[in-house]
Amino acid sequence: MKKVCLSILTLLFYFHFSGQEAGYHINMQLDGYQDNIAYLGNYFGDKLAISDTAVVDKGMLEFSGGKPLKQGVYFLVSLQKKKLFEFMVGDDQYFEITRDLMDSPGKAQFTGSDENELFYAYLDYNRASYIKIRKLRSEIQTLPEGNDSLVILQAEMDEINKESIDYKLQVIQEHPNSVTAMLFNVMREPEVPGYFNTGGRHDSLSAYLYYRNHYWEYVDLGDDRFLRTPVFHKKLERYMNDVLPGHPDSLINEIDVMIAKTGEKSEMRNYLLWYFTNTYETSKVMSYDKIFVHMVDTYFTEQSYDWLNPIVQQNMINRVNQMRNVLIGAYAPALVMADTANKLISLHEVEAQYVILFFWSSSCGECQKEVETVNEQYKNTDIDMKIYAVNTDTVFSKWKNYISKHELDWINVNGNISLTGDYHRLYDIYSTPVIYLLDDQKTIIAKRLSADKLPAVISRNRKEKTK
Repeated sequence: MKKVCLSILTLLFYFHFSGQEAGYHINMQLDGYQDNIAYLGNYFGDKLAISDTAVVDKGMLEFSGGKPLKQGVYFLVSLQKKKLFEFMVGDDQYFEITRDLMDSPGKAQFTGSDENELFYAYLDYNRASYIKIRKLRSEIQTLPEGNDSLVILQAEMDEINKESIDYKLQVIQEHPNSVTAMLFNVMREPEVPGYFNTGGRHDSLSAYLYYRNHYWEYVDLGDDRFLRTPVFHKKLERYMNDVLPGHPDSLINEIDVMIAKTGEKSEMRNYLLWYFTNTYETSKVMSYDKIFVHMVDTYFTEQSYDWLNPIVQQNMINRVNQMRNVLIGAYAPALVMADTANKLISLHEVEAQYVILFFWSSSCGECQKEVETVNEQYKNTDIDMKIYAVNTDTVFSKWKNYISKHELDWINVNGNISLTGDYHRLYDIYSTPVIYLLDDQKTIIAKRLSADKLPAVISRNRKEKTK
C-alpha cells in the first residue's frame, strides 16, 4: 500500500481557505481493524494530507467537525499511515460507512451518501468490466495470429471499453455537480475529430494542436475540488512535460493562461503558483530558470500570501535579482580582471566566435577533470574560440603553478582582483566548476554546462546560425 506523505504546505493551504459554515459527521463500522486510532486523509495535488483523527472502539469510529470538509476524494488511513479505502466527500457530509477490511476493496455500504452510492456503483461496474476484459485477453493469447476469432474477440473488448466510457458520460450528464462526475471529467481525454485524417494522410500537427487546445476542456480550474483527486496533478505534469513544447516562452504563456482561469484567492491558484515556482526554480533544464524569474516577477514581487513566509518570499526575490542578468539570451555581465601578470583583461574585449567563460579552482577535484576535458577540446578544434578562465582560489601561487604545469594556454584571470565587482553575484556562482558559453556578441548561449557537452552545444548553435 502507498504510504501517506504529509506536506506542511498542503496543511497550510488546507486550513487557510475557509469553506461553508456547516459541518461534517462521518460514522464508520470497520470489521478487521485492529488499531485504536485511524485518520481521515485526502488528496491535495501531489500530496496526501491528514484532515482528521478518530479513536477506534471495537471497530467503531467517527470523524466530525464544525466546518464542512473540502469536497473531493478522501480515504481512511491506518495508524501505520497506510491507505485502507477511498470514498467521496461531496455535499452530503453526514453519512455512515460499514466496511469489512478483509473483503475486496470495492465492497462497502453507505447510509446517507448518494455521492458514495454513485461512486461505488461505478466501482462495481468497472470491476465486472475488467473481469470480462481479462477473460477476453486470455482467450486472445491462446489463438494463433490470423485466426478469424481474433477480430470478434477484439470487437467485444472494444465494445466493453465503449460501454465503460458511456457509463461515465451518463454519470456526468445525470449528476454534473457530483464529485464523481468531477473525477471522471479530470480523467477525460480530448477526442480528436476524425476530419484530421484527410485523403488517408494524418495531419499530425493539426491533430496535436487540437489536442493541446482542448486538453483542459473538461476541467474547470476555478473549481478547487479537482485538487482533491489522485489524478489532477498527474494530468498537470503530463501537460507541462509531454504536451506543451519545451520552450520557456511557450511554458510561461500557458502558465499565465492557467493561473488567470483560477479564482483570485482560490486554493487552485495558490497551488499552481507554488507548483510552477518550485518546479522551475529547481529544474535542471538549462533555460527554465527564465520561468522561475517570470513567476517571481509576476506573482510574488508585489503580492504577499498568508501561506508564504515573508522571509522566504524576500529570499525568492533576491534570488531572482541575482539570476536575472545571466539568463539564456542575456548579454553577459562585464568582467575586468587581472591575469597572471596583473594585467587587466576585459571579457567583452575578447574577440572570438565563441568564448568559454570558465569559473574554476585548482584545488577542486571536479574542476581538474573539467579543465582537462576543456583543454583537450580547445587544443583539437578548428573553431574560433577562446577561454576566459576565472580563478576562484585565494592562493595565487598554486593557481599559477597549475596553469604552467598543465599548459593552459587560455586567458587566465584572477577572480579576486576585479574592477567589475563580485563575480559570485554577477554570474550566480555558488560552487565550481561553472561553464558559460558566449557567442561573438557576448550573448549567453548556454550555461552550467559540463565540459563534455560543449562540442554538441556549439555544433547546434552553428547550425542554427547557418539556417
